[in-house]
Amino acid sequence: MKRASEFAMVRKAGKSEAGRFLILSTAPLQSPADSSRFGIITTKRIGHAVVRNLLRRRVREILRAHAAPLATGLYVVIVVRNRAAMTDYAGLEKDFCKLLTRVQKT
Repeated sequence: MKRASEFAMVRKAGKSEAGRFLILSTAPLQSPADSSRFGIITTKRIGHAVVRNLLRRRVREILRAHAAPLATGLYVVIVVRNRAAMTDYAGLEKDFCKLLTRVQKT
């Protein structure tokens, strides 16, 4: 996703689950058969561009490894929290997996 209107729609109309390092928001697509659209938000409060880009790369890799249940029919927005800059890949991965199970239950 690239448009601000898509991000705003997901944040407004979708369901959100907050974890220690990430916030995962989902909303259904108009056509449930389409592949999901993903967006990652990293604000300047997290740190310099190097830190933000590192966190984005980590989140993308976590999505590649674990996002199979979110593969079709959803808009997915992941907001990286400030605390994420202080953790490693394993911490982010653990937090994402917890959020994924919570989202699947609802």
